[in-house]
Amino acid sequence: MSDEHTADETRTGARLRDQLSSRADQLGSRAIEPIVKAVRGEIGKAKAEVADRARSARAGLVLVGVGAVLALVTVGLLAAVAVTALAVALPLWAATLLAFAVFAIVSAVVLKVGVSALGRGVPPVPKDTIAELGSRRSEAEPARD
Repeated sequence: MSDEHTADETRTGARLRDQLSSRADQLGSRAIEPIVKAVRGEIGKAKAEVADRARSARAGLVLVGVGAVLALVTVGLLAAVAVTALAVALPLWAATLLAFAVFAIVSAVVLKVGVSALGRGVPPVPKDTIAELGSRRSEAEPARD
């Protein structure tokens, strides 16, 4: 009977160990669950913010494209007016050359300024979400002490 009693105790001990391990796993999962939900929520907010910024940028790019086409037409008409006005006082070839020189210089300056602005760029970073997380972290740090 003693062997049978020891075997029962061993099985009971193993069952208790399994139950305790299972409960510990459940408690660990329950403790981590709010943190996981909060992290997923913040990631969702960041994704939404980046998507919103991308939508705004796309609409802006379309409008810039349309504006650029209209600006090219306007510049062409302005060049025609300038050449016509200068042709009154100068030969046609001289008026055209002078208008070309002025437009070439203005184009070079605008292009240089535009390229330097593109270099700075605006990456699609969720700045608002990052700032909010930083303020939450600074609020939580004094609570730990």
